[in-house]
Amino acid sequence: MAVSKKKGGHASLQGKKPSNSAKVKQQPYTRNPGHITNKLKRSEMYGKYLLAKKAQKRASRIAREKQAEALGEDAPAKPKPRTLDNTRESEVTTVKEDDEEIIADEAEDEFAPYFSDEIRPKILLTTRPCPSAELFHFIADLMRFIPQMYYYPRKSYSVKEICTFGSNRRFTHVIVLSEKSKVCNGMLISHLRPSTAANGLGGPTAFFK
Repeated sequence: MAVSKKKGGHASLQGKKPSNSAKVKQQPYTRNPGHITNKLKRSEMYGKYLLAKKAQKRASRIAREKQAEALGEDAPAKPKPRTLDNTRESEVTTVKEDDEEIIADEAEDEFAPYFSDEIRPKILLTTRPCPSAELFHFIADLMRFIPQMYYYPRKSYSVKEICTFGSNRRFTHVIVLSEKSKVCNGMLISHLRPSTAANGLGGPTAFFK
């Protein structure tokens, strides 16, 4: 009668990774692993470094919350976050908010009535000649988000004729959309002057790709 062998044995004899039964707690890796030359090991240790840093930050936040809850009104104020504005070193060329010269320049600026909401922009929107149907989806989105925008077909009119048409009807800006392969690839924005000044052709004009 054949004796059956008992299955089992050590994990290493079965091709399995042996488990650590000692359950030794691994120390958190708190040093930046940039000094490790091996790329794979450095990547592995960097992941552990980020996890340890995140856990340390979370533990510090929980400790501060418990301290603030225990102290109540006597709790210390929250630390002010560091930003580019509050960490920027003051220089001689730094412009202050209450600078009289800057305030006077902004008051005399050509677009000051727009910033003070004295004039509401009225925008004429058109496209290149013979636009595709795909471009009208983008036009619908623009007209949905920007108030007082009106679409006019381009037909065979030139940009100069469109600007003259817009200034005669009290439009303040004109936008011309261009496209390539049924994809909008350019936006021309120009500021229009009143029809009594320079035939309504003003500026500035900007082109965005």
